[in-house]
Order: sequence, then structure tokens, then C-alpha cells
Amino acid sequence: MRKFNVYVETSVWSFVFAEDAPDYRADTLKFFDLCRRREFEPYISNVVLNEIQHAKSPLRKRLEELIRDIKPILLTTSLEADSLSEAFLNAHVVPASMPEDARHVAIAIVHGIDVLVSWNFKHIVNIRREERFNAVAVLEGYHHRLRIVSPKELIYGD
Repeated sequence: MRKFNVYVETSVWSFVFAEDAPDYRADTLKFFDLCRRREFEPYISNVVLNEIQHAKSPLRKRLEELIRDIKPILLTTSLEADSLSEAFLNAHVVPASMPEDARHVAIAIVHGIDVLVSWNFKHIVNIRREERFNAVAVLEGYHHRLRIVSPKELIYGD
């Protein structure tokens, strides 16, 4: 079975501690168990780390500990990713008020990641946005197709 390189967007990290969403939390814990066993190779970027820094102190510390435990590979940001992110915003793939969502996707595409995993159904995880992200990426010269899914799709996707 092929091992996927998976960019783990900030919402996934947060749902480990979401006691008010037990189903999402359970699926997130299963997903991270698979990452610990390296059935998926997890990646993050400074965008994830910066968003975590905005969490309140007790949660922030727990998120930082989780990241140390999972040991994702840190992807660097680049001028290419910044340019692609701007292209997503200019094409209205995501609202201008959500530039970090565009940056997550741009970094994953520029680095040739297989899958971006997120619980953000409004701005990232849905079939129409996936198509639009990939279409804009092609227009910008990137021909690697990024799949965008929730953790549930990965953990039950035999």
C-alpha cells in the first residue's frame, strides 16, 4: 500500500482536544495514531505553527506537545507559495479574509504533497474548492494534483 505525504492543516491538530465534537475528535485521534506509525507521512508549515501560537496558553502548550509527539516534517514557505496563495485569493477560491487557508494549500501544492487534510469544510475541504485550487495551480504552472480531504476519508479509505 502506498504511503501518502499528508499536509496537516491547523484544524486537525485542534480537534484532538475538541471535547465538544467527540466524533471528529475520535477520528482525529485515529488519524494521528496512523501518523505515529508512519502509515502517513505528516507535514506542516510555519503557517500551522503561527496559528497555534495564537491559541490560549493551556491549549497552545498541548498543541505544541502533540506536534513534538507526532514529529511532522516542517515545510518552508517560499516566494512561489506566496505567489500561488495570492493567485488563490485573486481568483476568489477562498475569501480575502482567509489568507492563511490559501497559504496552507499553496505550500502543499508547491512542495508536491499528495493530500491536505483538514476539518475546515467551509474554506478548504470540499470538492468544488479542491477543483478550483487545482485549476488555479495549473494556470500558475503546477501540475501536481492535490487531494483535499478530512481525516475520516484517510482513516477509512482502504
